[in-house]
Amino acid sequence: MPNNVRLRYLYESARLGTMHAAGDSLNVATSSVSRQIAQLELELGLPLIEKGRRGVRLTEAGEVACAHYKEKLSQEEAFLSHIEAMKKVRSGKIKLAVGEAFVTQRFSNMLSDFMSEYPQMEIHVSVSNTALVSAQIVEDEAHLGLIFDIPREPNISARMTVSQPLKLVVASNHPLSGAKSVDFAAITAENLALPDDGYRMRQIIRAAEQEAHTYLDPSLTINSLTFLRDFVLSGRGVSILPDLAVQDGLADGSLRAISISNELLSGTKTSLITRSGRQLPMGAYLLISSLEAYLRQSSAENADY
Repeated sequence: MPNNVRLRYLYESARLGTMHAAGDSLNVATSSVSRQIAQLELELGLPLIEKGRRGVRLTEAGEVACAHYKEKLSQEEAFLSHIEAMKKVRSGKIKLAVGEAFVTQRFSNMLSDFMSEYPQMEIHVSVSNTALVSAQIVEDEAHLGLIFDIPREPNISARMTVSQPLKLVVASNHPLSGAKSVDFAAITAENLALPDDGYRMRQIIRAAEQEAHTYLDPSLTINSLTFLRDFVLSGRGVSILPDLAVQDGLADGSLRAISISNELLSGTKTSLITRSGRQLPMGAYLLISSLEAYLRQSSAENADY
């Protein structure tokens, strides 16, 4: 990567016409300007200034180097301008689509903190499954999305992805509550409740069943993660869920999340997504920062359970 100082010396020499003028402008000796440009030519392996001329005339490589430096200056200026604008923005409308697994007290607290900091910011939150959240992002019906998956649409980008394994969730008084991990096959002996096929996590569980040639027989299948949490809390059985869906129960000790010895289930992820190339409102970038901090904290805490 070319040295920025050397690129600047070359750029100023070309802009002002001579190394002497560049030295005066940069408040350095002409010999220093000449030495740094020569060093840059060595780094790049090409001559940047035509030799034998009184003033500075760039070679083709020199033109490319100066154009690169100008582009870097432009990007830096845009970046700093963007940051300043983000610092000043206090109002606006943000549309956020999330999977049901994210609807927990901790997520609500994060949003409440954000809204307290930006009281004039209007936030619309819709709760759907992964496929519908992704569709809302593609159709620009939401600025940001949180999904239990990695993006599978070519025009969706992940702003952040964190590990979020599917685990066996049991009540704190369940016989398995002290286990560090459990074999996938052992789950067949449990009274099991699972989300229905509208959830991406159920689709992953089915793939794990096929890979392991072990098929689960849930006594309850439902399209409500809240009901699944209550089912496990009641002691009537167990479920397979990500930590984020039962964060509150894990935090207060009423639930335990046990790792499952299965590569597909242990490799699942959570993603913060946007449509590729979409220009987001300034307020959305502020919310992105809060969401990223929330995901990092949740991922670190889940590793401790």
